Amino acid sequence: MKQIINTATSPGKPRASFWVSAIFNVLLVTALITMAACAPEVDAKTVSLGDSFSLAVGQSASIDGEDLAIKFVDVTADSRCPLGVECIWQGEVACLVEITHSGTGREEVLTYPGLTQEPSKAQFGSYQFTFSVGPYPEAGEEIEKSEYRLNLLVTKVLPLSG
Repeated sequence: MKQIINTATSPGKPRASFWVSAIFNVLLVTALITMAACAPEVDAKTVSLGDSFSLAVGQSASIDGEDLAIKFVDVTADSRCPLGVECIWQGEVACLVEITHSGTGREEVLTYPGLTQEPSKAQFGSYQFTFSVGPYPEAGEEIEKSEYRLNLLVTKVLPLSG
């Protein structure tokens, strides 16, 4: 009996369909990565100028009609004196934010002192950011990054007329 060998599927010789499938898979993965990189941020929100809002670490907000956005990038330090502890210094919490205005972004650090309930203020261009940071630390408790909230109020600063 004669054995017939199909050279298209015999061992040692790759099939054309294998290469087509491999190239297709590479192109599919590349397309998915590109789409994910171009997708808008899931945690982005839009708020109005003069409205209070909160951001979690990694979250961003656009100010409606202002071509202005702010992203809460990270908490870089938190040395605030915990509740229930006597400290010689009130401490502070430092929040790294990325502010984008008219397509130009820059990173800034917003610093909020401990042992106060008054919000802090920072000015960037013609905008004023009034802010506070929560939660406040308690003795013996560690704050996870995911628990931090940057509480903001963005207003426009009117130029002085003279």
